[in-house]
Amino acid sequence: HHFGIGLCPTSNDLGKLGEAPTDPQLLDWLAAQIPANGWSIKAMHRVIMNSAAYRMSSIPTASALAKDAPNELLSRYRLRRLEAEELRDAMLATAGTLSDAKGGPGVRPPMPEEVLATSSKPDEVWPRTPEDTWTRRTLYVEVKRSLLHPLLSVFDMADVDGPCPVRFNTVQPTQALSMFNGELTNMLAADLAERVMRERPGDLRAQLSWARELSSGRVPAARDLDEAEAFVAEL
Repeated sequence: HHFGIGLCPTSNDLGKLGEAPTDPQLLDWLAAQIPANGWSIKAMHRVIMNSAAYRMSSIPTASALAKDAPNELLSRYRLRRLEAEELRDAMLATAGTLSDAKGGPGVRPPMPEEVLATSSKPDEVWPRTPEDTWTRRTLYVEVKRSLLHPLLSVFDMADVDGPCPVRFNTVQPTQALSMFNGELTNMLAADLAERVMRERPGDLRAQLSWARELSSGRVPAARDLDEAEAFVAEL
């Protein structure tokens, strides 16, 4: 999951019918680390994410392209798209409203009225939990098979009707439309705007730069800021 594809691409079939692992010795070594570290999965995350392979640049060298064009051997970092749950969490974190509460029962944040209307009992099918739970990580959001959140569903959330060992990324118009028109995304966009104005008061260019840095994890180039300032002026 950290690299998008496992050392064995068929993660639900490690037998003879599945695909062979790209590096069986590494797979064996990693498997041995789990009991060696007291069966701690967190320790395994730490081993993987502190590795040179995980921290490599995604920009390929000429040698990497020649020897490992499909990047099966991780000669460079393998770019991957945020999954549905990560996308919602990332937007909440960027807006500065993501809750750090851990554990406890599942939560039910607001569901779009159009989705609730598909139920035979729209007023009863999704009783909201208290408002202070609505910004918790998506891990804690309850999943109801007959009532899926449209943002999560359209961004390739796992199939809830059967086993889903691998998620496949799709590109479809409803993804862009959900981001542009969704009540949640527009609310979080407003929260982000309030945050950058509060933390970088009185300086539009600094606000634009901070918004880009918060949302992308990098300082924007001067050309990007010029375009953003021109766009704000046009609006």
